[in-house]
Amino acid sequence: MMNKNFCLPIATIPTNESELDVKVSIYHDNGSVLHLILSTERQPNVFIESDRRAKRTKAYFKDCFPEAVIVVPTLGQFEETEKPNDPDYVRSVEHTRLAARNFRNIWRQKSHAEFQEFSALVESNWKDIEVHKPKPVFGIPATLEMLYLEGGHPREIFLSGFGFQAWMQIMTHFLRGSGGDILVLDEPDVYLHADLQRKLYSIAKKRFSQIFLATHSAEIMNEANSGDVVLVRPDFQTGKRITTEEGYRSAHALLGSSENADFARLSRAKRIIAFEGNDRSIYRRFEQMIVADGIFSDPDTMLLKIGGYEQWPRVGNLPWAFQELFGIQPKIAAIFDRDYRCLNEIEGHEQKLRSSGVFCHVLRRKEIENYVISSEAISKAAQKAAKKKDKVIELAWVDKILAEISFSLREDSLINVQSATNKYYQLSRDKRDMQTILKMAKGEFDKDWGERGYGYRIAGKEFFSALNRALEEKFGVSLSLFQILDEFHVSEIDSEFRDMILDVNQYFAEK
Repeated sequence: MMNKNFCLPIATIPTNESELDVKVSIYHDNGSVLHLILSTERQPNVFIESDRRAKRTKAYFKDCFPEAVIVVPTLGQFEETEKPNDPDYVRSVEHTRLAARNFRNIWRQKSHAEFQEFSALVESNWKDIEVHKPKPVFGIPATLEMLYLEGGHPREIFLSGFGFQAWMQIMTHFLRGSGGDILVLDEPDVYLHADLQRKLYSIAKKRFSQIFLATHSAEIMNEANSGDVVLVRPDFQTGKRITTEEGYRSAHALLGSSENADFARLSRAKRIIAFEGNDRSIYRRFEQMIVADGIFSDPDTMLLKIGGYEQWPRVGNLPWAFQELFGIQPKIAAIFDRDYRCLNEIEGHEQKLRSSGVFCHVLRRKEIENYVISSEAISKAAQKAAKKKDKVIELAWVDKILAEISFSLREDSLINVQSATNKYYQLSRDKRDMQTILKMAKGEFDKDWGERGYGYRIAGKEFFSALNRALEEKFGVSLSLFQILDEFHVSEIDSEFRDMILDVNQYFAEK
């Protein structure tokens, strides 16, 4: 049974530059097998192998695979204000990455009994907290308000820390499942304190029959039963199930810093670069255009994955930790995505980390993907991909679609910039009123858009997802970031990014 509507953003999947197809097969105890074939050149395909008579219906799929798969989407910070949305729209985004932006709407639509179950689950694992159901606040425009009590003091959920926001979101998605269902959750340890990581795992084990949980947390690994932990590494052909003490010791050595770094290598490190996500390959590719034998490609450089911008205090403690634990003083650099933060906030964080002995740079564009947004390189890569299928993509079409995509992302990007700026100044106890702050944020955004272009502040990952959807629909092709980088000329690299690469190399060259 073939499903031609199966959609997967291939551009976001690392291929290590291989053009081979990838086949994933999922086996059920009832004999059904789900096959997925992923290709860098073609649309993904999915089909079912079963003794049952094939039908193109949801009921047939449910018969072959009766369990529900509960995938916890990407978590996000709550919006400062949230307007009442259409119920059908809210239901359509409830299980997607947009759930955080509609969190109050989601729980406003739930029944009293459902909310009682949610609040009990949240409150039983978070001390001195009481969560209240959202309610409308009448005004122009109308908004929704969701309060929680902390030690008896009422606060809006927007003002809570991201750890608590993440906890409420995860518990919301947990309630979608029941005893026989399957949970898929990616790196909850990024957001949660060690105690909450253990509690989360305990709740998940009780609520779901099977869990797929990607983590670098030693705390979660320690909570798991022998045989439940599978070590996955790029140099392994298959995952290795850990069942022995020696296996646990090896895994703990790999997890030593929760940043997926080898503890032994850390103890000998002399140069460390901390950065977000899995972006090292993109940094290396850019650096190779700017510097021969640069620091990112040096095998003696320890590249340390950090959880995100919110983890900057941990990076600031690294010089002390290495001195105390290993008796060494390595040079440390940290590179953070900007996200939607204002210039004052990111410059303040740079100064704080530099004062602690760490070279720090916050990207001036939203994220690393934004530096790959180049109309020339994208056009060349698209034309090359289309040529393999005997198709032609005109430069004018590429320019048109890039402009349309950027314009479609502009409003959401501006709203996020204003929200992040307002939150920063509120936490800084700045005396300016909200309207002044929002106007200031819009002025900064408009200036960046006008002087530096649309690729500066919009969501880079969303931009390339939208681009590939358009390319697939029109020409049946898609592009990876590395296909575009292959077409980059050094003159197209953003001057700020180029200077950052040079400064990092200079910093590590100094004695």
